[in-house]
Amino acid sequence: MGRKQLAGIIAAAGLGVIVVGYGAAFAFAGDKVPGDTTVLGIPLGGLSTDDAKTKLAAGLQERANAPIVLQAGGSKFQVVPAEAGLSVDVEKTVDQAGAGRSLAPGRIWRALTGGEAVEPVITQDDAKLKAAVEKLAGQVNRKATEGTITFQGTKPVKHEPAEGLELDTAKAPGTVRAAYPSDGKPKDLPVGVTKPQAGSDAIDKAMQDFAEPAMSGPIRLSVGSKSVDLEPSELAPALSLSVQEGKVIPALNAKKLEPLFQERFKALETLPKDATVQLSGAGPKVVPAVDGMVVDRTKIGAAILSVLPKPTGERRAAVPLTPTKAKFTTEQAAALGIKEKIGDFTTQFPHAPYRNTNIGTAARKINGTLLKPNEEFSLNKVVGERTKENGFAEGYIISGGKFEKDFGGGVSQSATTTFNAAFFAGLKIVAHKAHSVYISRYPVGREATVAWPSVDLKFLNDSGHGLLVQTIFKASTPGNQGSIRVVIWGTKFAEVTAGASPKTNFRQPKVVYNPAKPCEPQAPTAGFDITVYRYFAKNGVRQKTESFTTKYNAADDIRCGPKPGTTVTPPPGGATTPPGRATSATRPGR
Repeated sequence: MGRKQLAGIIAAAGLGVIVVGYGAAFAFAGDKVPGDTTVLGIPLGGLSTDDAKTKLAAGLQERANAPIVLQAGGSKFQVVPAEAGLSVDVEKTVDQAGAGRSLAPGRIWRALTGGEAVEPVITQDDAKLKAAVEKLAGQVNRKATEGTITFQGTKPVKHEPAEGLELDTAKAPGTVRAAYPSDGKPKDLPVGVTKPQAGSDAIDKAMQDFAEPAMSGPIRLSVGSKSVDLEPSELAPALSLSVQEGKVIPALNAKKLEPLFQERFKALETLPKDATVQLSGAGPKVVPAVDGMVVDRTKIGAAILSVLPKPTGERRAAVPLTPTKAKFTTEQAAALGIKEKIGDFTTQFPHAPYRNTNIGTAARKINGTLLKPNEEFSLNKVVGERTKENGFAEGYIISGGKFEKDFGGGVSQSATTTFNAAFFAGLKIVAHKAHSVYISRYPVGREATVAWPSVDLKFLNDSGHGLLVQTIFKASTPGNQGSIRVVIWGTKFAEVTAGASPKTNFRQPKVVYNPAKPCEPQAPTAGFDITVYRYFAKNGVRQKTESFTTKYNAADDIRCGPKPGTTVTPPPGGATTPPGRATSATRPGR
């Protein structure tokens, strides 16, 4: 064998070894990720492409969705990645790490020995990112706040000025993207800073020159020889100091002090009186308005501020009076046209002390009610809650079809009488509710009950003129009925008459035995339906008809005591009492 042949054999053998080794390296490297590769600390080296993607997706799931934490001006803010259109592209990130088969020696060598920390590939939705930055700006941006002084009680409290911030919306998208995925540590936002107009020194000077002296003692306001003192504790809630154009300016909220002024200025001013309409002699009469002289509210704030920083002995100011007209003039009252009776109704009631108290109290509260055009009458609003403090006594009311005692029993008599006066005046009935059972002394189907605060009688003054409601009350005495009359004065605008349908759908009462104590016996009353009509006419010609339908329940025959034939265990040492039965003489007062 010649030398050339031997050399060829040796060369071929060496090449074969290299080829076999290369093939083994290729087979071992496969499509694996380079050995030392990590993404955000997650090791992916040596994994196949599919396994690397699965591991990276699982490892990034929590962090990729975690809020991006940012900071500016000492405050922290968060951006939700999905709302900002940010997400990690797992497939491209693994591909970027160098995964995948390749015959290139460098790729095989890197897969076997290389790898490094790889940044994740981020995808973004530009529109969403822009919207997220705009939302972030609304949270970050703040104007520079000037120093102020407020008061806790009579103690001045200084609030230091603070710089303002403004987010750089051109640079912020890059900052938000760079901070994603978040590692939980806040990243600084690009912001601009604005300075307040006045520094802390100006606030300190205002504290010394104004705020502290202002609380040193009372001030005195005078009109001629009359005067009133206002204490620091009364003024402090409306007093503040703020910066305007670089200067500290004191301010007084005079509107906040108006209740105080109204109470304390009684000695200094004469308030105007509105015109009104009152009953005098045979009918309504206009009571003229009276103009007043009141402390000029436009100058009171400056007068008070001028003396607050002064020392004791100089804390006085004169305040001017200004003529003030009544809000409702004599001419306006006369124009209401309250001149004649347009509605008039009377009801009577049997004697009971609680009726005299409750019907009489309601009558006094209703009497003199003035309604301007389009104003609404509310009996609950005019009469108020039926309580002992409001002048009412306990009496019988209807609750669940039974008579029970409660404050204000009998006020429905006032409501029924007022309802009928408004009915015949032709006024619009806004709200009313008939009693659940029929009470014989009331006009059938034309009556109203009330209960605080839910059941009310309301009517609207749609007459085009003013209205004045008058009540005339006559107390009952033993053996003599009492009465309440309601007259509505105004300008007559309709001729009203009433009619009614026959009673239908009669419902019979049941006999109910009530052994409980206390027990109120009750006489039976049949229930039925009825429709009442209101006819409107003009010059004797009917214009329209309204209807009001009432469905009365039956009032059961309630007998106090056990049902006859039942066994009753008497109380120790006592005897049983025969069952009581309500009659016309024993039924509760209604």
